[in-house]
Amino acid sequence: MRETMTEMIRLARPHFDEQEEAAAARVLRSGMLVQGPEVAAFERETLAVIGAGSEAHAVAVSNGTSALELALAALDVGPGDEVIVPSVTWPSPGNAVLLRGAVPVVCDVLPTTFNLDPKAVARLLTPKTRAIIAVDQFGVPADIAGIRRVAGDVPIVEDAACAIGSTIDGASCGLQGDLGTFSFHPRKVVTTGEGGMVLSSRPELVARVRTLRNHGQVEVGVFREAGPNERMSEMQAAIGRVQMSKLAEILRVRRAVGDEIRAGLALAWQKIPEGATVNYQTLGFVLPKPASGTRRAARDALVKVLREDGVEANILSYALHRLPPFAAHAVNTARELPYADAIVESGVALPIHTRMSSSDVAKVIDVVRRRAEFALGSTDVTL
Repeated sequence: MRETMTEMIRLARPHFDEQEEAAAARVLRSGMLVQGPEVAAFERETLAVIGAGSEAHAVAVSNGTSALELALAALDVGPGDEVIVPSVTWPSPGNAVLLRGAVPVVCDVLPTTFNLDPKAVARLLTPKTRAIIAVDQFGVPADIAGIRRVAGDVPIVEDAACAIGSTIDGASCGLQGDLGTFSFHPRKVVTTGEGGMVLSSRPELVARVRTLRNHGQVEVGVFREAGPNERMSEMQAAIGRVQMSKLAEILRVRRAVGDEIRAGLALAWQKIPEGATVNYQTLGFVLPKPASGTRRAARDALVKVLREDGVEANILSYALHRLPPFAAHAVNTARELPYADAIVESGVALPIHTRMSSSDVAKVIDVVRRRAEFALGSTDVTL
């Protein structure tokens, strides 16, 4: 039996115990605190755990957003370039583009998986398109193969921030693009507090990321170009190594919890593509269009009453084309993105983590069934 939670069933909790404490203490005793043997071991062990081939390499960095920034820098994305990004996402992919001086071209998503729609991507390609960022939204694999078919040789950055442990046709997320990224934020399946990783099978891109993350140094005292300080600390890496050793068990529990809640509630859940296994980083669904009022009002009201009943629900995501930094670009205001709007207006995230007990799971199902009775039986995003 898993540990019983307190009265409020939290949206997310890290899977920590005394092993992470011991790993952090080991680093403190060593006196080596930044980008040393723990970081190198974390990179190797992550590749081994996710089943990466010998051609793949990993570069640990300070956080998931910096991983995206370094991936774009390695591709020489800069002023005058356009980068296609999904609208439904945390702002990091779009911010990474803006910080390179490029234009984020916001793209609509599929109403089923909430991931980039390859057909919508095809309509946005121009001679200025320098890269595409495809997010594995909430741990569900994006259709990277479909995007490649329409995008040709345009580089793809797979933002697998939420998708460590997820696979498509047996292959790990994070390894599907020219570059991939992970995040180890506290809400992620594997966490180091903060932290990120860039993955690639292209040696020239890996070498560039390694140089850039450490002030542009190719070796001690040899600075090839201007680069930020995006190094991972030894303490983060030591915690990450313990977390990666637990990944199989973390996934087993999360999948059991996610499957049970989804089976117990006939809601419009995010769809899992054929051939995919997911880590259930986020357990999300969308509400049907209400008979009166707005989607947002119905969603906010549901989140409020679920929390009042001890279930810490939350909104699902954000629509980049509505946020000021992205709406400022004409390319993002001249189009409609109906599925992104519907998902963001009506999306709900429910609690899921390894510390949920059987009674917690039963409570989530019961409370949502009672409070969201109007949504039961809906199966997709209706416009």
